[in-house]
Amino acid sequence: MYGSVEPGEALGILRFARSLGVEHFDTADVYGNGLGERLLGEAFPGGRGVFVATKVGYDFYSGGRPVRRYDREYLEKALRRSLERLGVESVDLLYIHNPPLEVLRGGEIYRFLSWARREGLIGMGGIALGPETDVAEEALEAVSHSEVEAVQFVYNMLEQEPGHTIAVWARERGVSAVARVPHAGGVLDESITPSEAEKLSDHRSLRRRGWYRWAFRVYGRMKPLLEGLPGTPGQKAIAFILSSAPVDSVVLIARSRERLMEYVSPESTLQLPRSVVEEIRRIYIEEVGESPEAPLKSLRLAGVL
Repeated sequence: MYGSVEPGEALGILRFARSLGVEHFDTADVYGNGLGERLLGEAFPGGRGVFVATKVGYDFYSGGRPVRRYDREYLEKALRRSLERLGVESVDLLYIHNPPLEVLRGGEIYRFLSWARREGLIGMGGIALGPETDVAEEALEAVSHSEVEAVQFVYNMLEQEPGHTIAVWARERGVSAVARVPHAGGVLDESITPSEAEKLSDHRSLRRRGWYRWAFRVYGRMKPLLEGLPGTPGQKAIAFILSSAPVDSVVLIARSRERLMEYVSPESTLQLPRSVVEEIRRIYIEEVGESPEAPLKSLRLAGVL
């Protein structure tokens, strides 16, 4: 969830999601300094009937701003704390959270994931890529290791690369591909306006200066292609992901029951016409070079530039 949601309301949304058939819930230990995990633990005691994924790699226990840490001692401590908050003996999927390329090229995180699985503390191990947008090299390194069974990455109409290429690489190697940020921070579901984007105070405000202006302009070119197709803007944004890349799951952000019902409705899983997907792709390639967050290295590696 973006922004502030009261814990009681958050619990209600989580349980409502399960009643709608949602089974996969994603969080991280650093989200709310453990609050996300505690809420999941309270909503679904013992993890019964759900698939829970969490992430470790940001040290928020030392006070001050969280810092990235990937040494074995810290990762083991962080995992055990996460299990306590979730109220489980084993978590279904554990991501290493945003490791840089030099860490991915080392062996410590893979040895840790292998150990955690042997010990029965995790069901699967994965890598959550970021926070940088230019992460194709990181992804290619991650999916080359057998200990990595899932990768999570940004993918949406306005940020098609390197996500599309990562999904293809993952599918070729039998690695699960999980897309996040499907609505580009509120642009694609039209939940924020350009003026509101300039005043954001949550982590969406970390976008590079000028990105939202670029995003609204490019979405203005894409939107007419979607008019007349079934669904709301938010549903069409999800449908684009499922129609254009081999992803296994999409992480949704919903701050209300109404938004949640919208996102998980059948319209979100409709296949968009191939001609529409291809034209949206063409516009993206034409415009991405002007984005303040253009992933230039990844675009070259993917053969787009």
